[in-house]
Amino acid sequence: MSTSTPTAPGRAPSPAPTRPRRRLDVRHLPVAGTLLALVVMLAVGQARYSTPRADFISMRLVSNLLIDNSYLLVLAVGMTFVILAGGIDLSVGAVVALVGLVVAQFFGAGLPLPVVLVLGVLLGTLCGTVIGVLVQYFDVQPFIASLAVLFLARGAATVIGTRPLPIDDPGFSALAAAGLRFGEGRQSWRITSSVVVALAILLLAYLVLHHTRFGRTVYGLGAGDRGQAVSLMGLRAERTRVLVYVISGTCAGIAGILFAFYTKSGYNLTGVGMELDAIAAVVIGGTLLTGGTGFVLGTGAGVAVYGLIQVLIARENLDSWWTRVFIGSVLLVFVILQRVISIRRTRRG
Repeated sequence: MSTSTPTAPGRAPSPAPTRPRRRLDVRHLPVAGTLLALVVMLAVGQARYSTPRADFISMRLVSNLLIDNSYLLVLAVGMTFVILAGGIDLSVGAVVALVGLVVAQFFGAGLPLPVVLVLGVLLGTLCGTVIGVLVQYFDVQPFIASLAVLFLARGAATVIGTRPLPIDDPGFSALAAAGLRFGEGRQSWRITSSVVVALAILLLAYLVLHHTRFGRTVYGLGAGDRGQAVSLMGLRAERTRVLVYVISGTCAGIAGILFAFYTKSGYNLTGVGMELDAIAAVVIGGTLLTGGTGFVLGTGAGVAVYGLIQVLIARENLDSWWTRVFIGSVLLVFVILQRVISIRRTRRG
């Protein structure tokens, strides 16, 4: 007995429904490129530098990358907020230098460790607040506003001193060296307090940007309409535009503390060009310089690419300036990729 469903006379049977094809979102292309670059560099390192006693790809490598670039990761996270909102912050490198010197001075004055750490971070917050107020309430271009604070912070650092100031506070040294060690011998690796702070800030930034109303407002500000669409949706564009610079300044203050952990000193020439390193890591991580598109976890991958380039250059015994050449080349590729994505989005719009 047949169980087929009869069709009406003269009517063709309807075709079976087809599932729509999933296309790769163009917003994910830069992040995919970052991960591909990371995989290629790891594969090259594994092939060239592995030995019978130790592999190039190891937890020790990951640990060293995180320890050496923890301050840069924090800087880049703060920069991600600003760039997503359509702005830029050129002051963060100078703020790192100023915070390091101020911390050294405060310890010399006998202030306790908790007070010094809080004041160091708040100094960065103050610098970010100044930029945010200039941009939002005085309608100063972010480039000019952050450049002014860059000169202010660098000048203040030079006034404090032109020689390195050592930080020999026992509590500060103990906090810088705090951490956990795993494994033995060549296979040993560790997690320091700086790594914990950097990863915690990265996780917090992810939660804020992707799971809060504030995060949606940050992305909306990058739409290029000066926040008008965000305001029509009932989101607070003015406050958010200030807060992204406050966040960037606060991250710069924290990065200044972490860099002082790393060097045990403060110096007025610290962080020269560090703001460009942070911007490069953000762009390599897939955030569009025009704003509105990007992922803070991609910024973490961008910092990993940056650090891994430094490792490969050192393994090849090349001059450290080659790091700039390779980073510039990678950055150029990602800028071109961003331009292609922008053109495709414009045509679709």
